[in-house]
Amino acid sequence: MNLQTRHMRYFVAVAEELNFHRAADRLHMSQPALWRQIRDLEITLGATLLNRDPRGISLTASGAAFLEDCGDILERMEHSCQRARRIANGQGGTLNIAFNEIAGRRAELPRFLHAFRESFPGVDLQLHVLMSQAQVDALRSGEVDAGFLFRQRSDRSEFQSCRIAEDGYALAMPRGHPLARTPTLMLADLAGTPLIMPNPRSNGAVHDRVQSAFRKAGVSPKVSQYADNENTIVNLVSAGIGLAFLNTSFRPSERNGVVLRPLDDLCMSVDLELAWKATNSNPALARFVELVGSLAGDLELMASLMETGMG
Repeated sequence: MNLQTRHMRYFVAVAEELNFHRAADRLHMSQPALWRQIRDLEITLGATLLNRDPRGISLTASGAAFLEDCGDILERMEHSCQRARRIANGQGGTLNIAFNEIAGRRAELPRFLHAFRESFPGVDLQLHVLMSQAQVDALRSGEVDAGFLFRQRSDRSEFQSCRIAEDGYALAMPRGHPLARTPTLMLADLAGTPLIMPNPRSNGAVHDRVQSAFRKAGVSPKVSQYADNENTIVNLVSAGIGLAFLNTSFRPSERNGVVLRPLDDLCMSVDLELAWKATNSNPALARFVELVGSLAGDLELMASLMETGMG
């Protein structure tokens, strides 16, 4: 059956006007052409839709039922067209955003997410809490569109990114630990001290950097436990299981009794970034990147987006 939506629109105009002349004017077409289109429609359907007599036209029972269905179909078609346009413009669809535990506690993340929801309420924003390495894997596989993660400044080849903030690492210990009162701390001071180390399987990049720092200091770390979840690490430190390396942005509370001390020979600056694959064609991602870049004040990123047309 070669039935097209234009036939439905023609019929709806005639059925609502119950007058071929007025319907033809409404559709900006000639009356004979409209008459032929309606007749072709009836032949295609195998049903008479209009009663025609010298006094005028009226709907048959089939015509009344068809008019109701046409209204529903055309309304759904218009909704589908609008939805497709919104998605193409980055104002609809789904956007998967990942963030790590540290990014989740910073003030920037809720500011970005709130601004995006306010500006693009039609986008279904799906959030995923993943460690940085897991985010890298998810970005590679396409499971997430973008992620707030930590990367070394030397690692800039695989993804495009927008720098959000800088962080580093310090030594977490119980407030009453002897090293808490030492004026200056070095890695060598940790020889023989039980340590809670980053898990090499799930946080390999940080683990390798810490191990490298110990090797340069001529110290072999004494590992008592591997852990990556920040709350778990704080509880383990508080329980006396070992000392640990936490981001300097961590703010210990009086309740957990943990303090942070800098190590003079541990330089592990990392950038918190929004990262995404350049080949990702999700239009909503372009909107998100543009908004984050604007709020973060990344003028270089904004210029790049203008050049590539992504913004």
